Amino acid sequence: MIQCKIDLSELAKIQEIPKRILTKEFFDELGSYMVSSTQRKIKSGISPENAPLTRAWKKSGLTLMDTGRLMSSISHKAEETKVTVGTNVIYGRIQQLGGTIKPKKATKLWVPAGWNTRKLMRKYGGSPSSVVKAMKQAGYKIWKASSGKAMLYAERKGKPQVLFVLKDEVTIPARRYLNIDTIDLNVIKGKFEKWLKKK
Repeated sequence: MIQCKIDLSELAKIQEIPKRILTKEFFDELGSYMVSSTQRKIKSGISPENAPLTRAWKKSGLTLMDTGRLMSSISHKAEETKVTVGTNVIYGRIQQLGGTIKPKKATKLWVPAGWNTRKLMRKYGGSPSSVVKAMKQAGYKIWKASSGKAMLYAERKGKPQVLFVLKDEVTIPARRYLNIDTIDLNVIKGKFEKWLKKK
């Protein structure tokens, strides 16, 4: 799981702060706010923008947005002196921190070459091998380009099209969607001051 925390446990040690001022209820409110704030950041687009190949196969032009799975997975866990906001989707960590992806078993990574490939993947199965197998069974002729960099396919009628681009590795830049920005700091400060007045 990738996450960010708002931890005020040190504040709870200050004698001037009345007991029970920091409660799970307060941190639950902060957590709900941070979930919506994180979703707002994702919806507005987080730099750097997508590479040209990624833009070609994504329906949305925004970074971190395709199926909506990452955004809908953002959740929080409130405790007595802190709240943790994060996601448990497997690719959440690399999107936040960045990194390089290399093939584990195959010799190359198969990167979808366009939105049409994504539609085919949804129709014939999630993995490139299942797509190729199903398409062959459906009568498509499929072959690898002589350069070794692209897997091509031809419909039974029509001109050949690139299906996957074959790469040795893909570098994902860090897109820090789990963060506390200036807007968040001001909102958190306002919520804390309002909470103090209640108590």
